[in-house]
Amino acid sequence: MLNYLLFAVYLVFLCWLLLRIRSIKNLGIDSKIILGLFLFKIAAGIALGWLSLHFYGAANDYWDINREAWNEYRLLLTDPSKYLTNIFTSDYPGGYGGLFSSYNSFWNDLKGNILIKLVSLFNIFSRGDYYINSLFFNFLVFFGHVALYKLFLKVYPGRKWLVMIGCFLLPSTLYFSSGIHKDGLVFLLLAVLLYTMYQMLNENRTGIKRLVLAGVCLAFLFLIRNFIFIVLTPALLAWILSARYKWNVAIVFIAVYLTGALLLFNINSVFPKIKPLEVITHRQTEYINLGPSDTQIELAVLNPGFKSFAANAPQSLNHVLLRPYLWELPVKSLLPLNIELAIYQLLFLLFLFFRRERSPGPGTPFLAFAIVFTFSLFLLIGYIVPNLGSIVRYRSLYLPLIITPLLCSIEWNSLK
Repeated sequence: MLNYLLFAVYLVFLCWLLLRIRSIKNLGIDSKIILGLFLFKIAAGIALGWLSLHFYGAANDYWDINREAWNEYRLLLTDPSKYLTNIFTSDYPGGYGGLFSSYNSFWNDLKGNILIKLVSLFNIFSRGDYYINSLFFNFLVFFGHVALYKLFLKVYPGRKWLVMIGCFLLPSTLYFSSGIHKDGLVFLLLAVLLYTMYQMLNENRTGIKRLVLAGVCLAFLFLIRNFIFIVLTPALLAWILSARYKWNVAIVFIAVYLTGALLLFNINSVFPKIKPLEVITHRQTEYINLGPSDTQIELAVLNPGFKSFAANAPQSLNHVLLRPYLWELPVKSLLPLNIELAIYQLLFLLFLFFRRERSPGPGTPFLAFAIVFTFSLFLLIGYIVPNLGSIVRYRSLYLPLIITPLLCSIEWNSLK
């Protein structure tokens, strides 16, 4: 009963605090709408926590993190010195090796340990209650949605409501970024990074604070999801070059990605110890070896060579862009996600026939970045992930980067 009371008190306090933060007050959105969007976020976090407990029991990623965070909180009370240092120590025989390994690796554990440390601090106020921790966690992640909203509103001024839908209310993004998991942190870090980069590149607001903030976001993205950092690097480089020097956007992105592809497929010829293709194929093998799931799909085995990657690209894009099909229902819980994806596909068709004319503007390099980065990441996900449930979850975090431009590029008045 006390936990319910604490939850209510903290919720009221965070709602009050939210409306007094300057970046929120300057959004130009009515306070009631802001609170409504925030409560949607909180409700999604509660729903994810309850459903994961109901369907999978206490042994699932979300509740495991909360349980480990409680153990860390107890360690903070009994041995503060160890609490402050254990995140930096490795007990594996290989020490600090295995940067891209998924098992028996300090770096693989660090992805979760960063989040566990964060949630352990929430326990000072929550007494270990999952739903109160979810409340604090989603208060932070909500600013990822805010950052994306502010960014896209600069690119599409006058399209406030469409931008709001794309940045706050995409169902799978809202749902999967709201659980106590690395996904929410990745979403927050990426959104803040992109908004900061846009300020520096398009508004000439480069200062030490923004440089440090961008560096911190990049560092934590590397530590939490290193493959996202790798995919992000060429896209950021092309965005920086085209925005900073006003070079032709298409030529810059094509040149950067052709150079990147040549390096990816040939670097081991010059530096034999660097084998990026084997890292990708090894990650696919690790996913396949996890064993079958209820949403398992056939995945062609990758070999570390250009021919194999080129041959498997159509299957990869099919898995990420088209599946689950509307009629594909290995488990009932996929149905809302099938419908959501079908709606996005319909939006793309509307875009083809009712496209809004828009001359190139200062936001064009960012839009090129958003599309190229997202599809590059989707291609990688399709290469290595052999089940629909995981594909839907991984894909959801990046949907605002392509669905928001899609919503804003349709001439809705023509549909009348």
